Amino acid sequence: MFELDQAIAEWRRKMAADGLKAPALLDELESHLQDDVERQVQSGAGVEPAFHTAVGRLGQPSALTNEFSKIGETNEAFARLKYFLATLAGIQDPTLATNMNSPYPTVNFEPRWATYIKSIAFLLPAATLWMLVVVLIVPKLRQICDQAGVTLPAVYNVVFSLMQHGVLVCGSLVAALVLLEWRSERWPRYRRAAFGIGVFALNSAILILISFLVAYAVIAAAQIAYHPK
Repeated sequence: MFELDQAIAEWRRKMAADGLKAPALLDELESHLQDDVERQVQSGAGVEPAFHTAVGRLGQPSALTNEFSKIGETNEAFARLKYFLATLAGIQDPTLATNMNSPYPTVNFEPRWATYIKSIAFLLPAATLWMLVVVLIVPKLRQICDQAGVTLPAVYNVVFSLMQHGVLVCGSLVAALVLLEWRSERWPRYRRAAFGIGVFALNSAILILISFLVAYAVIAAAQIAYHPK
């Protein structure tokens, strides 16, 4: 007489022998197998034919092993990409956002000095490059654009205006951080994520601004070349 439990146990043993040994995956596949058998039996099929049909639908162990291997490689690649982007943003612990959203975060708060030093280190290269561009390239680019009749977007005027009032902007930022460190009990929980997002946004903004400057330089050069005065 056919015993479903014994057949499933034998099926698991064969799956494990063929390389699919992860208990969690076997449990999931077994759950699908039992559900399929139950649906077929409710539709009037015999238990034994339903079992063999369900096993056939799941596929051969070797094929399932290959598929789960591909999924594992994909998940690993995605995890590495996520870690790289988080590191680029200055967030050293990619699980920080998950812990922040839980009612009782388990994250170990990073010392404030470490957060500030790492944020400065991540921001410094892009900020230095931007300062060099503004000092050495922008004045010449303005002359070229004026000669070609090309106007830089208004956003650059806003950025340059903020730079002219850099002392006031930096002072306001420092005052806000001091106030948060002094008065806010929740700030240490969000400090690292806030700095990570801020550094990532500033680096991205600098990259975009420089890219558009290059684009406008090319447009202005083309205007001068085709319409010399």
